[in-house]
Amino acid sequence: MAKKPTKSRDLFANSLLYSFLLAGFMIALTAGYFAYQAHQQSVSPSNVHGTWIEIGAPPYKTDILTLSDNGVMMNHRFISTSFDFDGKVVTINTGSGPRVYTISGTYDSPRLKRLVPSTPSQQFIKEGYEDTATGDTHSIMQQRRASLAEQFKR
Repeated sequence: MAKKPTKSRDLFANSLLYSFLLAGFMIALTAGYFAYQAHQQSVSPSNVHGTWIEIGAPPYKTDILTLSDNGVMMNHRFISTSFDFDGKVVTINTGSGPRVYTISGTYDSPRLKRLVPSTPSQQFIKEGYEDTATGDTHSIMQQRRASLAEQFKR
């Protein structure tokens, strides 16, 4: 049996097919790399680094939480050497137990809400964004006291 001679057209079609497959593989590889980099950036602890100021507390009792590579400070006092951040939840292990905060708010108004311990409820806003929390400056207890005081004025 004699072999059929390879036609230049078949050779061109095969090389074109392999070129498209290689290009597709390179595009998928590049897209995967950029997706991995984006994920690494989103779970980076630097996203929560900075000073966070409590919302809704009276001025004389407002807590200030500072997260950095050097550790965690609460009201300018060192409380932990490190913290964990998984992209959504910040966990701080202290001598009195864990403190767990979740990222809440928006890109224009970043906030941390304390989950553990759950009482009293506490929410922080990142320093520099305090003006975006104008409606949140009074806690529920302060609103109740104001409402009660208003009833006794009548």
